[in-house]
Amino acid sequence: MIKKIEVLNNDGISLMTFTINNTNYKPMFDESFFQINSIINTSENNEEKNDNKEQTEEEQKASTIDDIIYPLYIPTGTVLTGEEKVSKTDGERVILTFDGEKPFTLVEETVLPLDEFTIIPTYGEPYLLIDTVAALSNNSINWVSNGIEYYIVSDVMNQNELIEVAKSVNTVSVLK
Repeated sequence: MIKKIEVLNNDGISLMTFTINNTNYKPMFDESFFQINSIINTSENNEEKNDNKEQTEEEQKASTIDDIIYPLYIPTGTVLTGEEKVSKTDGERVILTFDGEKPFTLVEETVLPLDEFTIIPTYGEPYLLIDTVAALSNNSINWVSNGIEYYIVSDVMNQNELIEVAKSVNTVSVLK
């Protein structure tokens, strides 16, 4: 009977503790619980939309960036020097260039949800970032949040600095 699981770092310091209060060895599940089609939203509307290949107003709005989101934290001695908005076939991309002591580039790009599960290769270690999981490498971090994919890259900044900038890119809802 496992009662507790602890994840330790290299120094033996506990990073995470998982406590188990009880275990059900004979759980009961409804047959539909294991049916993939009941989990995935596959309505006739989605099939018709794929056949027509026409974007609805909602999809067109989702494929544009209305407001550019700037990081609230920028390393000392670093300033925004470039801002470029690029149209893609299925959306928009914004490239923000920061120069100075700790130069970096922030790319914001629209993404549309896919109707099917898709494997997307990513490079880096998983990192829990606010409301999503990011891929963190030595000189970059990327994540998707609220229909926007973010990518920060720098040859000068370390991982902690990349994370601080990424945490400061916040998509707060604005009421109009």
